[in-house]
Amino acid sequence: MSGCGRLQFFPTSFPDESLFSLIARYHRLSGHHDDRDTLHELFGKHTQIVSSHLPSLLDTLASRLPQAVALDAQDIVDRHTLFPYYRPFLTERQVALSLIAMKGPSASGLKTLMGLIASQVGGGNCYRYCEQCSERDVELVGQPYWHRAHQLPAVHICAQHGAPLVELAASWVAQHRHQLFLPADREVILHAKHVVVSAQHREGMLALSILSRQVLNLHLDIIPTRRLQDFYRSLASDLGFTHAGGRVMVAELSQQVRQQVSSLSANGAMQCLQRPASGLQDWAISLLRKSRKSTHPLKHLVLLQCLNGKIEHLLMAANETVKISRPSSRSLPPPVPALPGNQLRTMLVDLQYSLRRCAQLLGKSVTTLRIEAAQGGIPVAKRPKKLDGPTMAILTRALQSNTALETLARRHQTSTVSLYRLLRMFPDVAKVRKELIFVNQRDRRRKRFVRGHPTALLRARPDYAWLHRNDREWLTHTIETTPRRLIVHNARIDWGRRDQEMADAVRECSQELYAVEKPVRVSQSAIGRKIGCLAVLEKHLIKLPLTAVALAACVETTAQFQCRRLSWAARQMYHQGLPPSW
Repeated sequence: MSGCGRLQFFPTSFPDESLFSLIARYHRLSGHHDDRDTLHELFGKHTQIVSSHLPSLLDTLASRLPQAVALDAQDIVDRHTLFPYYRPFLTERQVALSLIAMKGPSASGLKTLMGLIASQVGGGNCYRYCEQCSERDVELVGQPYWHRAHQLPAVHICAQHGAPLVELAASWVAQHRHQLFLPADREVILHAKHVVVSAQHREGMLALSILSRQVLNLHLDIIPTRRLQDFYRSLASDLGFTHAGGRVMVAELSQQVRQQVSSLSANGAMQCLQRPASGLQDWAISLLRKSRKSTHPLKHLVLLQCLNGKIEHLLMAANETVKISRPSSRSLPPPVPALPGNQLRTMLVDLQYSLRRCAQLLGKSVTTLRIEAAQGGIPVAKRPKKLDGPTMAILTRALQSNTALETLARRHQTSTVSLYRLLRMFPDVAKVRKELIFVNQRDRRRKRFVRGHPTALLRARPDYAWLHRNDREWLTHTIETTPRRLIVHNARIDWGRRDQEMADAVRECSQELYAVEKPVRVSQSAIGRKIGCLAVLEKHLIKLPLTAVALAACVETTAQFQCRRLSWAARQMYHQGLPPSW
């Protein structure tokens, strides 16, 4: 058929089937010999990399499906990708741009846009399946297929059968990016292995798998960040992790998060939560506070588990505003009864107490007592002004120093508010004080910069940024007159040994690639992916001279590969008795 027409048929999707699985089954039914022929037929180009997670070119795919298949691009996103798992925790802008990228020609940069890379959880395209689900699929539909719920981040146990999943090696997937495979394929079985989950982590990982699948299948809409914050605070308040005023008990909640994270496996995506440097409680506390960045759904779900939340609670948060519940009465201070007017009048008028002293004795705020006095018609004396002429002169002289205002207030028995008022009244005094503070701070930062570690870079020493902004002339002179430090390279990698090992690996790998029955091009990228060192070859080849020589001798140009492939095709036609056709 032509590359731009509609397909004559397309398989009906199975429950929870991923897009990759659906296209792989179509490839089997279409009878195409090469996977790239199927990709070109569906997407218009044979180099398309199909992903079940966040694919692209969905508008093109939907336009080529038969009219009898009621499946448009939005249906594909909702029913056959993992995007519904991420959508509730994204912003409107992120959702809109993500849909444009997935329906358009390229999804490049989509994972960065959604915050998956910055979250440290990652956005790798994994392929997992459950052996019991595969057996059940054979009984129900005749063949096993890839389930979306098994591909979710940190899902290592089947939510339905409670058994560890089987995961396909990422290195093999990277080498077969354009291949359409299914769980029952021989190569998949050879390169897959069970995910290791210890007995102590199995219960927690199973609960996380069930919760992840529920979020995927509920098709939740965007949940506003503020609503999520109120939702988590409500759950934390119910567990007693907030003070009476609503502030979060950071230490107690952090301990709860540590206990929850320790009950989860440290494999794959969970490593970012187990890493000490990431701050076990930082990401959890940030979800209870105002946040200006998106957070990976995995962190939301782990926090939900920490707060004993259920999927019903999250569904409620998505549909209506959450009301913050308060802790039990045992954690609240005893209420102060309203004062009778005569008692308050006695304290303010007869005893001549100030509002501040009454508030301290009665456990109420100054504002509350002022309102009650106004309602009862009780006169409240204004605070006497203590800043007379001599006092102001003393304070003015004291302010012409770099002493902290709190220290001056204690020393002269006044308030910092009065001192700030004096600084506004006398700009010359404020200017002198500001210059003295600057000089004192400048001298202190200069000494600290000079005393910096002798082996550290000058730009890495303390106060470099401040001096660069405020004392650049002195900083430039100091840097120019400071002897250059001797740079000692920390040889953590034995490049000579690595060079020899990689050169041998390149030669061995190239022989294996040349020995493949159907020719594949022996390139630097192909060799690097096969030996798992593509990044090293791309970034550090200058440090590997033996490897560079081995690559130059082993790799072939495009013309050489085309000639080798034509020779192979001619031999195939000769053995099959086919005449050459041009």
